[in-house]
Amino acid sequence: MSSLCPAPPVALVEPVSTKIHYLLSGTFNTVFLYLLAFNPLTSDLSIHAKIRGEGPHQFWALNEKRDRAYGTTWAQPPTLSAWEVLGNGRDGIKRINTVPITATSSYIQVSPVQPRIYSAGGPTGEVHAVDPVTGGFGEKLQQMLYVPEADLDKADKTRVALRYGSHGIDINLPRKQVFVPHVGHDSIYMYNLREDGQLDLVNNCPSYGTHDGIRHVVPSADGSKLYGVTEHTSFVDVYDILPDSLQHRQRFSVIPSDKDPLRKTFRGDTLRFSQDGQYLFVTTRGMTSATRGYVSVWKVGADGLLASEEPVDRYETPTSGGKANAVETFPFHPRGSPITTDWIVLTDDQDGWIIILEWDGKKISEKASVRLGVEDGDGETDAVGASHAVWLS
Repeated sequence: MSSLCPAPPVALVEPVSTKIHYLLSGTFNTVFLYLLAFNPLTSDLSIHAKIRGEGPHQFWALNEKRDRAYGTTWAQPPTLSAWEVLGNGRDGIKRINTVPITATSSYIQVSPVQPRIYSAGGPTGEVHAVDPVTGGFGEKLQQMLYVPEADLDKADKTRVALRYGSHGIDINLPRKQVFVPHVGHDSIYMYNLREDGQLDLVNNCPSYGTHDGIRHVVPSADGSKLYGVTEHTSFVDVYDILPDSLQHRQRFSVIPSDKDPLRKTFRGDTLRFSQDGQYLFVTTRGMTSATRGYVSVWKVGADGLLASEEPVDRYETPTSGGKANAVETFPFHPRGSPITTDWIVLTDDQDGWIIILEWDGKKISEKASVRLGVEDGDGETDAVGASHAVWLS
């Protein structure tokens, strides 16, 4: 799985029903961050703390120990920020530092084997060192370009460029590669990961189909397959990863067949594996509030291909999802034990819901939820748009 959901340290591997789990979420329309507490025994999800951030924070990544969180933001001028996680999230978070970047980044990832942080969005991407003392951002080591260098000065560097520029970034550790999907180029940039943690461009691989807008990709655990979701057409694609290219193998629909005439009213969003790699969860959101999104889950075969054209289940989300409908799967199952029940955190930007979904191997259902803004306890009545949430403990 990607570096966003690293294997937890042994101290955190406990039966899932014996502890309260803490999560961190950003928002799209406020400068606040939310710490959430999930009690699986009572099926309760509550707001634990509300913390002022650096602007609208749309995406998070965690280090291996889950004691540092790294966030992107829509704030101007473009920046990235690092935060210390206190007491597994129970005691809050504390900002470490903020660093300037050339253009607003969308996604961010942390290497679990090197002190490096990778981000990408719009016309640029970055490689930063991790400060060995604070765990925050250190020196900026490299900048990747997705426009000609001569055009960089005049290129849009705000969040608007995320709609048609580079959008995600993910690390393929087994093969020492990094992939950056580009919505506007209908392509996936393929890099080799050097020993010093910097990147060498190998190829700009065309994605399958035209005008699909490849948005987010994740590699298989063994590094042989790459899975992607398309923003404009809501398909999930599977590729073989070759030394210097990608070979398309499968394409299936995230939305049900009866919605096919309405395909352009959806926007593909994110992909995440279950901790054991047996299932792949893929999301799409509605283009407007009139269209609800979906979370579709596929069984992954031993060969890395999806086991069937139709997913095992599709969950229709309560709202369109707005700009979110992002998911993160639960990463704290005991190692080596069969996963009979799984949890997925889903974020909703339209009405501000954060939902814990439960997966029993056959069906997705809602286990717990909380609404940001309305349930802050400070008299707020307007919904706060939840962006992306990660499991701290």
